[in-house]
Amino acid sequence: MKKVNLPNLIPFDYQFLTQLLKDYASPRNKINLMLKNGEMLRVKKGLYVRSLENTDPFVLACLIYGPSYVSLESALSYWGIIPERVSGITCITNKRNKEYCTPAGRFTYRYLESSAFSKGVDLIAGKSGNFFMATPEKALCDRTGTVKKLSVRDVSQFLSEDLRVELDGLKLDPVRLRVIAKSYRSNSVQSFVKWYLGFHRDTENNGGL
Repeated sequence: MKKVNLPNLIPFDYQFLTQLLKDYASPRNKINLMLKNGEMLRVKKGLYVRSLENTDPFVLACLIYGPSYVSLESALSYWGIIPERVSGITCITNKRNKEYCTPAGRFTYRYLESSAFSKGVDLIAGKSGNFFMATPEKALCDRTGTVKKLSVRDVSQFLSEDLRVELDGLKLDPVRLRVIAKSYRSNSVQSFVKWYLGFHRDTENNGGL
């Protein structure tokens, strides 16, 4: 029997496989045999990759559970706002909280109200497909929104000590930040925006830090 030609980079689903294997007497048995032989890997039920080596985890993140986009620490690390590489992929969804432990790693999804969900999200081309990523402004709104009762005076300490953000290098788009933040009900997000606008204004008045 000839070898099945699977996509090298792009993840694929069960429906794709059954169509690809339609000439087999039992596509399901063939799928199980291919998994057993290591010809492909099951990431979760109904989602497969040929190998993890060339698969972008951000692409997987938006396929494992959706609608969703990459945000929080993963997005902050992606944009270089926090120094550490993040263990696992952190995402935002407008469905209930969820976590998946897969052969590709841990994927965590945190709920955000639908009114704030879609603003400030970019579509980015990855090496194995496209994925949705929070902009720097969006990621920081999402992250500060997870903190209860964050006051304006506490924002600087939270960013620099808890997230290890280098405040001197924090450059956000004030207009974009205002637009994104308007859709959040969280007082902590509003505290962050108020702090940043004041911080940005002081930096501009001083000609940069």
